[in-house]
Amino acid sequence: MEGKAENISDLSAALSREGKAVRELQSRRSSLGSSKVSLIGQLREVSPQFKAVLVKVRELKAGRDSHTAVVKELKAKREAANNEMRLLSPEVKKALEAKEAASSSLSKSKGNPGRKSASQLYSEMEALEMKIITEAMPFSREQEIMKVVKEKRKQLEAVKAFSEAASSHRELFSKFSELRRQSYGFHSELQQHAAESQKLHEEMLKLIPQLKDLRQRKKLLLGQLEKAKEDYITANSSLVQTLHELSEVKGKLDAAAAERRKRSFRRRTFEII
Repeated sequence: MEGKAENISDLSAALSREGKAVRELQSRRSSLGSSKVSLIGQLREVSPQFKAVLVKVRELKAGRDSHTAVVKELKAKREAANNEMRLLSPEVKKALEAKEAASSSLSKSKGNPGRKSASQLYSEMEALEMKIITEAMPFSREQEIMKVVKEKRKQLEAVKAFSEAASSHRELFSKFSELRRQSYGFHSELQQHAAESQKLHEEMLKLIPQLKDLRQRKKLLLGQLEKAKEDYITANSSLVQTLHELSEVKGKLDAAAAERRKRSFRRRTFEII
């Protein structure tokens, strides 16, 4: 009888312990559940912020790289124009020297032909030659006119030489000037793209610390959430096991109490008889 009473007492104590453990586990599971909800809420707040900053950084980087690519392309074009200018420069110089030499030769010609065009000289030569043909004149006069015609022919050659030299110089200088204009244009456009690239790069750099901070916060929250989930599963598993154990203890206690009542009933019945 005394052993049975102690058994019931032990079972009651065990039931109390298991009940307390169940309540503690239920409280821990509830706390972990709340932690999960809180962490998920924080992640829902941080994740869009991180994504927005990341998208902005990528847009700035793409814009910067686009301008940088244009800068690279314009540098190549500017260098190509400069190379052509370097190759053309001696030709322009040579053409200028030829023009100046022709001009000097022209100014030294008799009759100051620098003021007369080739067509004027042609007209004058034709007029003199026609005069020799149509007019009667002494041989000496004809010789004088022929000398004038010969001199005008030299003047005409000088005018032609100057015209050709001037035309060649003008054409080469025009080409050189166009290359220089292109080079300046490429350089100006290059500077604009370089400035824009630098501007976007600086804007991107300003966002990097914020991006790193948000990434770190997101990583930390994900780690905490993963641990909270694992702890929740563990706590829930322990609660299920403890509830099973509680049920077993309660079953044993109920059986012991029923047996005790049965024995007590038999004893009273025996005493009456």
